[in-house]
Amino acid sequence: MISQPEGNRPFRLCFVQTLAVLALGLAPLPAGWARARSMIDSTRSNEMNRSDREINAGGYYQGLIGVDGPEGAPAELALRLLGKPTDWVRFRAANVSRNIDNDFLIFELRPNANQTIFRQPFTTNAFGMRDRPYTLEKPAGTYRIVVLGSSMDMGWGVSTESAYVNQLEGWLNAHAAKRGLARRFEVLNFAVAAYSPEQRLEIFRRKAAAFHPDLVLFSATLLDTRLMEIHICDLFECRVNLTYNFIAKAVTNAGITPEDLRRDSNDRLRHKDLVKKKLRPYYWEIYDATLRALAAECHSTGAPLACAIIPRVGKADAPDARGPILAQLHEVLKRHVDNLLDITDTFDDVDPESVEIAAWDDHPNAEGHTLLFRALARAIVDDHALYETLFPKQEGAHPESATSLKIDDDLGQPTTSRQKTKK
Repeated sequence: MISQPEGNRPFRLCFVQTLAVLALGLAPLPAGWARARSMIDSTRSNEMNRSDREINAGGYYQGLIGVDGPEGAPAELALRLLGKPTDWVRFRAANVSRNIDNDFLIFELRPNANQTIFRQPFTTNAFGMRDRPYTLEKPAGTYRIVVLGSSMDMGWGVSTESAYVNQLEGWLNAHAAKRGLARRFEVLNFAVAAYSPEQRLEIFRRKAAAFHPDLVLFSATLLDTRLMEIHICDLFECRVNLTYNFIAKAVTNAGITPEDLRRDSNDRLRHKDLVKKKLRPYYWEIYDATLRALAAECHSTGAPLACAIIPRVGKADAPDARGPILAQLHEVLKRHVDNLLDITDTFDDVDPESVEIAAWDDHPNAEGHTLLFRALARAIVDDHALYETLFPKQEGAHPESATSLKIDDDLGQPTTSRQKTKK
């Protein structure tokens, strides 16, 4: 992880503003520079409107996975002005993933990857999970939890051991031992950066189900519809079958024509903005159908489906920004999941600079992952039905109730993050 001198951020942002004014002024910009102006303008304001946040978020994740073309260059310049070092790589360039030709997933993590990214070890196991080694066959006495998610759950920018998923496994086992339970937990991390909800469904069907999970934990984010948009456009550009009838139905109902799907010499959609505009009213419908299909898959194997809503660091998921989309997310998820754990307030009272990877990257750092883990553990304790599923009462176990649980007793005192500065 790249250290940032205390107090440099305000100076850096001011410096960016000054350079932006000097370099760009009020002169008309070429169309491709619009995103750079938008990013630089955002530094002049304490808060972007919702539309700007969503546009920047979509562009950010396209940049993360490396699917943006020449139009991404201006945004890259803005990030350089913010201090982004030249060795900061994108996910697709980090040699930890591989493309899959003519496949709905588009890409996946490489098995047995062992890279150093942002000065942190990035490893995968033999099954291509960002996780510790496991066997396909479930050991006797083991309770398996499968996690389906995207980059925050995968642990972008932190070590494998620092990811909140692995911290959760450690706490589950420590707490089971504390209660005198013989049960052992394995939390299998199938999350992949930028995976959309429908890609998470597909990876459960294709890979995770074979591990015979006892519980499936679906990680949802406030960016899920944007990830869905990126994925569907990738399917069009790669000419991959849409696979699921509910996606094909939404495309038909959106009135997308063969002309809309024409590609340029670089195999990019010529009319991508139009395709996105036509599809946008159908994203929540696709999300609903995706969760319905996942719930059916889980229940057919006897595994309950739980969901955790995981936040990013910073303004984009702040309380005044997340309200409307969080309400839509709750409406969809509550129809299909057995347990809903909303921990979107995890970073509300924390200085973002202390828990983000960098000024240009709103993924949580190692301390941020610890806060996510603790928030998730507390949410599990507060959900009495889920807690009793994980830690069933049994003869000979210590009569410790959920309300008496102290997470700090199991894993030590948490690191104290700097409180958010009140202005």
